[in-house]
Amino acid sequence: MKKIGIWLIRALLLSMFLMLTVHVFDWELVWERGKTLLTRPGWLVWMLVMYLGAFVLRAWAWRVYLRRRVSFMVCLYGLFYSLFLNHILPVKAGDAVRIGYIVKRDAVAWDEATHSVVVLRLLDMFVLGGMAAAGILALGLSHSTLVFWLALGGAVIAGCLIYIGLRDKKYQFWKKHFRLLRNGFAGADGVLIAGATLVSWLLEAWVVVGVLRALRMDLSFLSGVWVNSMTIAGQVFHFTPGGIGTYESVMSFSLAAIGMDWRQAYLISLLSHGFKFAFSYMVGIWALVFAPLSFQDIQSWIRRKNKEQNG
Repeated sequence: MKKIGIWLIRALLLSMFLMLTVHVFDWELVWERGKTLLTRPGWLVWMLVMYLGAFVLRAWAWRVYLRRRVSFMVCLYGLFYSLFLNHILPVKAGDAVRIGYIVKRDAVAWDEATHSVVVLRLLDMFVLGGMAAAGILALGLSHSTLVFWLALGGAVIAGCLIYIGLRDKKYQFWKKHFRLLRNGFAGADGVLIAGATLVSWLLEAWVVVGVLRALRMDLSFLSGVWVNSMTIAGQVFHFTPGGIGTYESVMSFSLAAIGMDWRQAYLISLLSHGFKFAFSYMVGIWALVFAPLSFQDIQSWIRRKNKEQNG
């Protein structure tokens, strides 16, 4: 039932993407606005710095959660590999390599590395969910729109809980790792981790806001934060390279919900996603050059994670 529910939501989002592509996709408009974006190097650099800053903060938060027993660069390269592989593989295997990389480079056990990734993923979803809920209230969306987003938000949360809670049918994960959870968020470190995570998502919102402002389209930063939060939360149902389809569907609906024309909303989703694809390939190649991994290692880590999930 869990798999059926997840695939039904994936099918719904993919259907939305295909419907938008058929009805509002305009290649000439995409080409024209894409060229315009490339002639705004100032905004491109700003988007690059903000997006890179988001990953720097997440890497730092990860290191703090692991009580600073691993190096910052190992955490950063782990995130780069995760992002890169999630954008080239049809399955979301980046976390497996992120876990394997930190285990290989530093003295961290596999289960502890897995624990840290799962906990920080949950923190991400909590922050994004909070931003999305706050945005719904602040933006004063209509009742019908509110119902739609509440349903989607509920589905996202349900998917997270199913994935995290039921992956081990005896619920031993939380019992075994409660001490790590308590230690990771102990004292000021907990505030630092939560704060860094929050700011990282604020920085990432500059990708969509930057695209809009580079094209001289009006959107407040807070609206951009909400749109980005909804879009990334929807990526929990990622099942294509880079979440193609789910990303465009959720972002287009989010932008349309705050009054943007569907054609323009779809255009912005394509351009912002294209920027993230380019960034993922850039940092992935950087990681391969300066922190190389073997194909055998990557393959074995993905198999191990799949075995744990299915076991």
